[in-house]
Amino acid sequence: MADGSEVIHREIVYRIVPLDECLGLAESLALAGKRWHSHVLSPGCDFNPRPDRYALVIEDDTDDVTYLAYSHGFPEVDKELVKMLHGDDILDASATSGGDNPEVAASTLLPRLREIDAAGANWHHHMHFPDCTFNPHPGKWSISVEDGAGNAFSEVYDDEPVDVLREVEVIYFRRLDEKNAAG
Repeated sequence: MADGSEVIHREIVYRIVPLDECLGLAESLALAGKRWHSHVLSPGCDFNPRPDRYALVIEDDTDDVTYLAYSHGFPEVDKELVKMLHGDDILDASATSGGDNPEVAASTLLPRLREIDAAGANWHHHMHFPDCTFNPHPGKWSISVEDGAGNAFSEVYDDEPVDVLREVEVIYFRRLDEKNAAG
């Protein structure tokens, strides 16, 4: 899969792969029973070796390998990967619970995120699995947000925060769709 090249950024070794091979890579990791997850690195993301481009990261947590594929625009394959990881309804706005879910209601991250989103900030987020290379809270589930102004904040969870993540994903993709529609 890898073309043999690597890049090191923030002490993370990224193995470069073509974007069109990422879905197959994720499927092969899943079929092999390996723990894996993915990220999109937005332009300007602290973890992105190329601040002018999007990148897709697939982390093989079992073998501790971090794959990276560059993309000129948002890598649409991410929508398939996030469904593989978190369920088919993870991007479904009609599946959000608002304040009816105790985990969502207890979140301190969501009100802050809604505030920066309403202000038009160029934010993005990361869902961190316990073994995630980027995780500011190693060993725990967490979600972090980079607010576009050089600040980051996060929230830690004992279990996978699917309901909070769904709220975040729906807000993020609504904003991304609005940006794309505006050109």
